[in-house]
Amino acid sequence: MKKLHVLVVYGFKEEHLDIIGDFSEKINVYRERARTSEDVAVALDTYPDAEVLYTIHTPQSWSDRWNIRWIQIHYAGSDHVSLDAIPRHVELTTASGVNSVAVAEHALSLIFALRRRLPLVLKLQSQCNWPEPKDRWKAFARPLLRGETIGILGYGSIGREIGRVAKSLGMRVFVYKRNPDQKNDRGFVLPGTGDPDGSIPDAFYGQDDLHAILNESDIIVNVLPSTARTEKILDREAFSAMKTSALFISVGRGKTVDESALIEAIEKGTLSGAGLDVFETEPLRPSSPLWQFDNVIISPHMGGFFSRYDEIAMILFRENLSRYLSGQNLLNRVDRKLGY
Repeated sequence: MKKLHVLVVYGFKEEHLDIIGDFSEKINVYRERARTSEDVAVALDTYPDAEVLYTIHTPQSWSDRWNIRWIQIHYAGSDHVSLDAIPRHVELTTASGVNSVAVAEHALSLIFALRRRLPLVLKLQSQCNWPEPKDRWKAFARPLLRGETIGILGYGSIGREIGRVAKSLGMRVFVYKRNPDQKNDRGFVLPGTGDPDGSIPDAFYGQDDLHAILNESDIIVNVLPSTARTEKILDREAFSAMKTSALFISVGRGKTVDESALIEAIEKGTLSGAGLDVFETEPLRPSSPLWQFDNVIISPHMGGFFSRYDEIAMILFRENLSRYLSGQNLLNRVDRKLGY
């Protein structure tokens, strides 16, 4: 039987590759390492018979010599990939859902830290400072999350896991998504996580209702993908629509936020605080005013990091390999028009 040639351009450990070991009679795996798009092109030149490519990067231009029919991206997003360079007959899938729990936990960590004023707690700790009772009450008697409304912008795998956890905390869950009538999750879902059938939200908001959900929410979590439509969608008008008591959490893509408008909202006190893991330009410039605010927590785009990422990514790849070999639709297919 003719084997499927798979080129894995990533440094997986052997125990991770063992996850697809039961396909050994059906596939032949080539292994290479690559740090750039150019390195991936060299690997493809080395193995022109490869039909499946597992990679982080993709070539900036395509060669007719290559036999690739499907590319599995190691990351949850595809905004770093030159979609126009990839021929239309090549299927492209992402690792969406692999890090959904990690990013959701990070978003909730930022919410808890800001609501319970943990930056101030750490500052007092560094000063060996135990405030007087009246000062402690004034600083730390904060509203509970229970009973409040969380507005989730983007309801993919990450948004759904945030919604699941928020609902367990007793919060109302409002969701903003491009197509609110499509409630089911059609991508990769780890058992017991997320919201596969879309039954958790108390309300759905469509593309024309952004300001409405912002105005209704006590906590706003931005998990929007980076596309032409979403670029700087959170602009000055959007921040003006938010409650002055609202917290803003951004763990999706930095280009969806107009940072100058965000900075202005924080400076004017029309936003209670912000937890930011993604930015317009990364790394965040040392000159950015965002570093200086006491009510802003900055993390270096690490919300999706967790020790089992490669293992879970290979579990997804195994599922998609099974689907590819049997002619079924792949999970996490990228829509070229939408850009994700």
